[in-house]
Amino acid sequence: MMRKVLIVDGYNDEPGGLGVPPYIDVYPRYISGAIWSVDNDIKIKYVTIDQLRNTQLTNYNDYDLAIFSAGVVVPGKYIGGKPITGEELLLYAKILNKPFKVLVGPAAKWGIGQIGGKDAISPSVFKKAGFDVLVIGDPEIYFYEFFKDGESNASPYKIRENYDDVDKFAALGARIIKQHPNYGKNLIVELETYRGCSRWISGGCSFCVEPLRGKPIQRKVEGIVKEVKALYDNGARSFRLGRQADILVYGSERIGEDEWPIPNSNELGRLFYGIRSNAPNLHVLHIDNVNPGTISRYPKESMDALNIIIKYHTPGDVAAFGIESLDPKVIKINNLKVTFDEAIKSIEIVNSVGSSRGYNGLPELLPGINFILGLPGETKETYRYNKEFLEEIIKRKLMVRRVNVRKLLALENTKAYRIDHGIRKKNEGISKSFIHYIRDQFDPYMLSLVAPQGTILKDLWVEECDKGFCYARQVGSYPLMVVIKGDYSRLSYINEVKVLGVHSSRAIRGEVTSKNFEFL
Repeated sequence: MMRKVLIVDGYNDEPGGLGVPPYIDVYPRYISGAIWSVDNDIKIKYVTIDQLRNTQLTNYNDYDLAIFSAGVVVPGKYIGGKPITGEELLLYAKILNKPFKVLVGPAAKWGIGQIGGKDAISPSVFKKAGFDVLVIGDPEIYFYEFFKDGESNASPYKIRENYDDVDKFAALGARIIKQHPNYGKNLIVELETYRGCSRWISGGCSFCVEPLRGKPIQRKVEGIVKEVKALYDNGARSFRLGRQADILVYGSERIGEDEWPIPNSNELGRLFYGIRSNAPNLHVLHIDNVNPGTISRYPKESMDALNIIIKYHTPGDVAAFGIESLDPKVIKINNLKVTFDEAIKSIEIVNSVGSSRGYNGLPELLPGINFILGLPGETKETYRYNKEFLEEIIKRKLMVRRVNVRKLLALENTKAYRIDHGIRKKNEGISKSFIHYIRDQFDPYMLSLVAPQGTILKDLWVEECDKGFCYARQVGSYPLMVVIKGDYSRLSYINEVKVLGVHSSRAIRGEVTSKNFEFL
């Protein structure tokens, strides 16, 4: 009987789900709950990959079971932690030769990548390297069967049909967050409301794995709220509803039936009210993905839903728009979500309801923009369309919190992988020019609007220091980086910072105005 379990959080970054610190995603929580639902006395040790790198791996060879959760499928730049690489996974599979080793998460299902512009490492590589099992299905089901019926009777392919078991496991596994190195500080918990994408009907965007999950299934409000209460009772104070393709359509009766389901603000209101009621003194409640196509197609219903979010959330929130490209040809080939005009309309609507400034110093809710470079059908004209789009945002005096630019990471099972993709050599110059425009002109200008000189920002955490300067952020979706003079310990709390101006494309300069470092 396996009594000692090691969970290594190698971090995940997916279209719907983020687990890079200060975030903790669903995998370790669901898995722990599934195991403890069978035997509450089983010892589970949770470590992050950053912690593992700083210890002797052989120290963990006395565990019976080693579970690795990993997979970056939408690569980004991270300050809170460094996701596990494919090479590290291969190495650890060899060094940890005594435990039964299981790989879960996107790395097991889709493969793993660190750098956009290159194809991902296939899951089959990890199986050959020494992992005993790759869980292609839902990990919590596999480990529930593993501990209940034995390893030989556990299916690594089984997919959940509903959230009944998840709701139970999520609440039981909530206490695992106490082992996270950011616990009690800036830890933020990623919450799942539904799985899949309503656009699965048409195949969804060519590069995305979410439609590959099949027909979307939704959690009930009661199950999510029960999990929030358990997390809150175990010390969680910051939450993000980030694990879904479009928070606006949560609760829609037509999700899974229509490609563009209509938002249901009443059900969304029940969810947010329930979270607030069960986590009364929470510090952060944010969202992530919002489909701009939903807003452009249902402006009134979307405004109602956005107003519900603003009523219950905390300021500094970001609605991440997966726009990807404004080139009509690229949009058609890759089955993207919005045209140029529809994207502008969606940004205008979010600005109209979310641009007022909240108590922590930032606007209530702003859009974020995602671009992907190297999509099938891309030409030099693509970059002209994209730049004109950003120029139109400036012309209309709209605010955008941030722009993410990624090179396509092609995964084996996606449509984009099977089509000619990647940035063509003849377009490399204009690609770099486009990125320079964003970072040197667009981003600094937007930062000056989002956090003008003199703005007072509250509740920041120091994430790293170097040569007399420290980098601090609030907790939340895509928080602003603030550069301050001084020498503070990592993860120390700062009550208040005054904005002095723009420091760079990604950061502002600030000075500490409050010396009270107590965090309640």
